[in-house]
Amino acid sequence: MKYDYTQRFYSSYPKLSRQSMTYTYAQKARKILRIAVPSGANSLLDIIVLTLGVFFMGKFGEWHLVALSVSMQFIMLFFAINAVFYIGTNAQISRLYGARDSLAAQRVFSTLITLCLVCALPIVGLAYAGVMPFLAWMDISQEASALAADFLYIVIWTIPAMLLKNIITSAFAAIGDTISVFIVRVFSTAFCVGANIALIFGAGLEIVGAGLASVLTSAVELVLFALLVWKKGKFFCVKWQFAMVGAYVRRALRIGIPAGLERLLTLSSFVLTIKFIAGFGDLAVAGSQIGARIESFAFMPGFGFMVAAMALTGQNLGANRIQTAIELHKTILQISCVIMGGLGVIMAVFAKPLSAIFYHDEVVITISAWYLLAVGFSQVPLVVVFVLDGVLRGAGITKLSLLINALSIWCVRIAPMWLGIRLGLPVWWVFVMIFVETYIRAGLFYLAYKKGAWQRKKLA
Repeated sequence: MKYDYTQRFYSSYPKLSRQSMTYTYAQKARKILRIAVPSGANSLLDIIVLTLGVFFMGKFGEWHLVALSVSMQFIMLFFAINAVFYIGTNAQISRLYGARDSLAAQRVFSTLITLCLVCALPIVGLAYAGVMPFLAWMDISQEASALAADFLYIVIWTIPAMLLKNIITSAFAAIGDTISVFIVRVFSTAFCVGANIALIFGAGLEIVGAGLASVLTSAVELVLFALLVWKKGKFFCVKWQFAMVGAYVRRALRIGIPAGLERLLTLSSFVLTIKFIAGFGDLAVAGSQIGARIESFAFMPGFGFMVAAMALTGQNLGANRIQTAIELHKTILQISCVIMGGLGVIMAVFAKPLSAIFYHDEVVITISAWYLLAVGFSQVPLVVVFVLDGVLRGAGITKLSLLINALSIWCVRIAPMWLGIRLGLPVWWVFVMIFVETYIRAGLFYLAYKKGAWQRKKLA
């Protein structure tokens, strides 16, 4: 049964031959961009929604802007759980796609969806309990804290849908179909923008309206993704199986938990960085967050290339085509460094005009410009980190990725930041350490890649 179905599925996809493949540069570029461009475009849609949120809240003043920025840091902490499911799904299904084992892919997908459903409500409870302690720890103004609480107690109800959508998008990315996900996201983003405008301004609900719009959008998007799985998820979802298969859960957790822990430590470092900046006042927080929103547009191609590296690494390891994977990695790095380097120069050169779009206070614009100078001239090493991290994740070598990211960020970035602030250095010191640490981390990932641990044929 398994053999017959697999043969039928692959007979319509001759490009998936298990034999060793040799691509021209143009063919490699097309293969990469077919995955990277829609993935990057999905990231762009996320960024547009976040940027519009900052723009809308900026209309109501500094407290609303700070409240939204701090709230986003809290929600981002739960992306660590997303990482567990995303990497655990992607690493397994991409290998199985390369090995043409559709039956196992179906079991992986349905098992992880079931696990996600079991975990969703306890995670919401954890988020609900953590809102007020988090806001107290951030030590922002009382007015901004009250607004953030109003927003967060609504938005935490998007977490179950966020986790389920995450598994679906990961499965489609694993088989190289990122365009279908992008089409869904176009519709849901248009709905989100309309809902925000209607509820924030039309209904006069301000930041509460932004929270309600997020919940409504999340529900609509989940329905659309469920329809997408039914229509196009044939490789990993032909038969829906709600049986918990221990081997797939254990493997997903072995691969995913280090990735989730790495994401938690990374996001925690971002939150701690905001706390350091908050010591210089609300205007400093607003400036750094405006800079971060502008920089996030450069994450669009960076994230897309990371997804491409993950999917192509897993697929080629599953098909035992190591040399093909190496050639694709080189091409990904070449293309991504040119694109990210160009975006970085634009951010640095036009730092002040870009910042002035969001807020007109001179202090806020200056701090945002300092941030953009630091990150603009470190975009090339940043995309090297993205791509090589994607290679390790696609190969299931997530413990090594955790080690590199945790040591670099906390020892080379956070510790010197803290020391400099204790010594009385100004806020620009924080941005200098972001710049320096990015280059060091890129070097560490390159050394790990050259060691070749990612080439092992079996998942952990």
